[in-house]
Amino acid sequence: MLEGQLKPRGPARMLVSILNWDHVEETLTCLADACASDTPELRFVVLDNGSRVDPRPQVAARFAQVDCLRVPVNLGFTGGHNRVMQLALEQGYEAVLLLNNDCQISAASLLALLRALDADPGLGAASALIYRRQQPAIPMMVAGHIDWAQHRSIRPNDPQALQPPGSPTLLMGTALALRCSALRQIGLLDDRYFAYYEDNELSARLHAAGWRAAYVPGALCLHEYKPLQQFSTLALYLLTRNAWLFWRQHTPATSARGLQRHLLARALEDFGLLRKNQAGAEREAAFLAGLWDGLRGRSGPPPADLRHPAWFGAVLKAAPYRAAHWLDRLAA
Repeated sequence: MLEGQLKPRGPARMLVSILNWDHVEETLTCLADACASDTPELRFVVLDNGSRVDPRPQVAARFAQVDCLRVPVNLGFTGGHNRVMQLALEQGYEAVLLLNNDCQISAASLLALLRALDADPGLGAASALIYRRQQPAIPMMVAGHIDWAQHRSIRPNDPQALQPPGSPTLLMGTALALRCSALRQIGLLDDRYFAYYEDNELSARLHAAGWRAAYVPGALCLHEYKPLQQFSTLALYLLTRNAWLFWRQHTPATSARGLQRHLLARALEDFGLLRKNQAGAEREAAFLAGLWDGLRGRSGPPPADLRHPAWFGAVLKAAPYRAAHWLDRLAA
């Protein structure tokens, strides 16, 4: 059940969707930058994703112009933003912008994304250049494409990096403007992902439907950065599981050879990094649960208890490469 409602659209053309889940101070900081100037073309909505404490009074006290909605349970990145995107379609917005609440971005940058869509009718999505918030501001996502042959998400550090012809532009759902007419054609975010890799999946669908996507030099976003070993257990589970979901779902048949081996090799590399950097037993277990469920084709909201068979973890820790060979045969 959705609590609250959007104000009438008025002159606004783009709806900015921000999700909150138990981090209202981050959300307020994000709004302070994004709402710093009067921008009639933009309307902001915060959807609270089942936080333990209802943040709506705090948001309303500081930002009366921001609509604040709430759902009683965490619907994930996909479910939360889908609720807002559906409202944008119903109310006739031209575009909807997905914005992480741990970002710093100005209203001018948000408008630059809308202007990019205005300037090119064939552009279905426009992303800000994403840099790490930590100083110095290192590129985090300023260009990208999907390499079907190597089954990799390519993220160059140069905004001018050349993209191979025919490859989908890889988007990141951090500060991403989406044309509503494109969403009407291809649909909203895929709820099977819940969170992580849903932006890869959207990138692939946009490309398949003939829409182009671009990173906009005039839009700059600073985003919190964490190394893999600092990810939450939930994030590690979903990131690991959903890699299998995405590449199995979208890899063309002509590029499917070696897919299982590539995914397993990458998973073992990441697991090795977690162990090397002493991420802890809980994070290791969450990663292994994600790998186990990914191999078995599980999707949707994560289970309450992130589990994997004891033998599975023991084999991967004791003989990772022999395990990879066996799992490759199992997953084929």
